[in-house]
Amino acid sequence: MVALVLSTWAVAAGGQDVGPATVTVQVDLDAKTQRLLSEAEILIGSGQNDRAFGLLSARELELAGNPLYDYLLGIAALDSGRYGEAIFSLQRTLDVAPSFSGARMALARAHYQALEKAEARALFLQLLDEQPPDSVRQVVNQYLAAIDRRPKPQSRFTTYVETIVGHDTNANASTGSQNFLGFMLTPNSVKTSSAFTEIGAGFDWVRKSGPQAVWFARMRARHRNNPDASFVDSSTVSGQGAIAWRNETYHGRLGIDGYWGARDGDYNEKYAGVDFELGRPIGESWDISTNVRYGGQRYEDSIGILNVDRLLYSVGLTRPVMEDASVKFELIGGNDSERQAGSPYGNSKAGARISVSAPFTGNARLFGSIGYLETDYDGMFFGAPRQDEQVTAMLQLEYRDVLAAGLTIIPRILYVDNDSDVDLYRYDRTEVGVLIRWSPK
Repeated sequence: MVALVLSTWAVAAGGQDVGPATVTVQVDLDAKTQRLLSEAEILIGSGQNDRAFGLLSARELELAGNPLYDYLLGIAALDSGRYGEAIFSLQRTLDVAPSFSGARMALARAHYQALEKAEARALFLQLLDEQPPDSVRQVVNQYLAAIDRRPKPQSRFTTYVETIVGHDTNANASTGSQNFLGFMLTPNSVKTSSAFTEIGAGFDWVRKSGPQAVWFARMRARHRNNPDASFVDSSTVSGQGAIAWRNETYHGRLGIDGYWGARDGDYNEKYAGVDFELGRPIGESWDISTNVRYGGQRYEDSIGILNVDRLLYSVGLTRPVMEDASVKFELIGGNDSERQAGSPYGNSKAGARISVSAPFTGNARLFGSIGYLETDYDGMFFGAPRQDEQVTAMLQLEYRDVLAAGLTIIPRILYVDNDSDVDLYRYDRTEVGVLIRWSPK
């Protein structure tokens, strides 16, 4: 049995030491539990609340009822957005230590974040009756004023313009061979390198919907000019709308997206579809997610043989590897179902991808990925079966607020190597460019 001294106000106002009052509770703490709680305190103190929650929740059946354990679990849950779990854990703390004002403050905050304003108000008023220090009284009054205020829409609308300049070693994504099956290919069907310039503009809109969900929409229009391969100059308008949510156990997204594209000034293709993602934390630091996308890919009438209905799905595991950095492993699958009778373009797909995101230097961030995709086509191409194996890689550095607020500069390199049983579809491509984007602040 250990006499546990809990500071009444030490963490009631964001960790600020605002008063000497304490409450003493007798609890059982073996050496293993003490190490667990000490490690959780360190994680919470450094802002790693998801990891702290995973560490603590794994022993909830064993340790629930221990007021310090319940308090730390409640704080980790509260500060990682798991408001329901925070309420249960902090209420258990107060059941054992009803004079622990710090836990009452945290419970009031949890009810506030869960939009349970009546419960939050009652707890905040009880805190005022306990004659807290002035700094705590000020925080409590701010919460009470926020409860009394008429809620305002929480939304953000941002616009941007951008340009990309660079060089593409294979602007038309074509074979490097000059002939195929004894026939000389036209110049437009052979690998053509070109410098390129792209201009674009768009917007992003986000609106909070309660404490655990957001609506968002985005739209982008862009045009790419290839001086040495103008026959593949392209224009695209794309858009997406979705709702995303996160609670104590799961996070997810449900949305629609699509685009319309032109090539060399004429309509070429369009797509419209839906996508759904669902994920949850696993243990202390892993997160698993699944994603399903389904939609229709349609082309202009003269190449309507390419029309397919597309199903893609993936399973991903994400793990933080250092502060503010992560690595993600994905398995990918899917199929295209041809829309025209006799079309050979129906296929099945399988592959994998690894991606990383990490801070670089100063206000820069590094993104990178490498992937593999195998596509087995259902039909015959020029009398032969077709299987493609594609390797892709991407590396970019994102510098935000460079030279001026709202100015982003992104140097990047993209690589594609598509191997195929049919020589006509075998190609490689490297694109090097710099994107400059400005969004007014």
